[in-house]
Amino acid sequence: MEQFRDEVERIFAEAAEELMALPAGLRDRGQHLLTLSHPLRSDGGANRISYMLPFWMREMTNSPIGMCRDLAVGNIYAMLRYFLLDDVMDGKERSPAGIRASLALGQLLEELFRQRYQRHLPQNMMVWDCYRRYVGEWTTAVYTEMADPIDPNDIGHLAWKAAPVKIGAVGLLVHAGMEERIQEVEQAVEFALAALQLSDDWDDWQEDLPCPNGNAFLSVVRARLRLTSGEALDERTVRTAIYHHEAVDTLADIAEGYVERLKQIPHRPDGLAAFAAAIAEEIRAAARKVQVNRVSLATEGGFSRLMSKFDNL
Repeated sequence: MEQFRDEVERIFAEAAEELMALPAGLRDRGQHLLTLSHPLRSDGGANRISYMLPFWMREMTNSPIGMCRDLAVGNIYAMLRYFLLDDVMDGKERSPAGIRASLALGQLLEELFRQRYQRHLPQNMMVWDCYRRYVGEWTTAVYTEMADPIDPNDIGHLAWKAAPVKIGAVGLLVHAGMEERIQEVEQAVEFALAALQLSDDWDDWQEDLPCPNGNAFLSVVRARLRLTSGEALDERTVRTAIYHHEAVDTLADIAEGYVERLKQIPHRPDGLAAFAAAIAEEIRAAARKVQVNRVSLATEGGFSRLMSKFDNL
């Protein structure tokens, strides 16, 4: 991230300036979301793949820096739009007025995204066929994710939750006349997105307990404890899997497997591979911390005390 610090400042400043033209209520909402997502202003760096991908791709495509910036800003708008849609679908936005505002702002963000892309990629270019496919993948993933427990080894389902991110890579490939590399770059991005989704699910497992089927870490918990999909999960059960059945280590193994497969792709952006490796290492670090706490806390007072300390992880 430090290598691209000036570019990140620039694209977020451009987005902030453009959002100022929105209607007052929606403008404030958009600016708030943008601030929360700024990796240099808050803890919003986990989703940096959305706006960093065009810069990572530049080494491969030799694209004009202005185009990379435009696609990065466009991806910021798309990222914010999908944040809003996720909140509406997850029930985090409950009031009718709030839902209307989220959907209205989302539509404006989609238009801003398209405007940035169409500066370089006219509507009739094949990149928009790819984009429609990515939106279809996202739709399938979010519509079906609660039907059955998600499989943490199903890269497609994991990555499709953020499938539209791929447009940031494919747009540059199409513009550069490198369509033959689309498939392998798509695969590389999907491996990174799958690792990121595993990390998100580890972070969100407590929040997702009421509806666990969409959380890959909770699927790992079920597998480690040999639970059926119909058996309920509670916090103590999950903590048992974490401390006594190496659930986080298992999650880290899967994430690292995705990273290794990404690195085997000949034409993959180095920045993307580094991003995925850092995500997997964060999960592995969490697993190591669990092990350290398990050993130290167990000597201080047994399993009950260990469980009570879990929230400090």
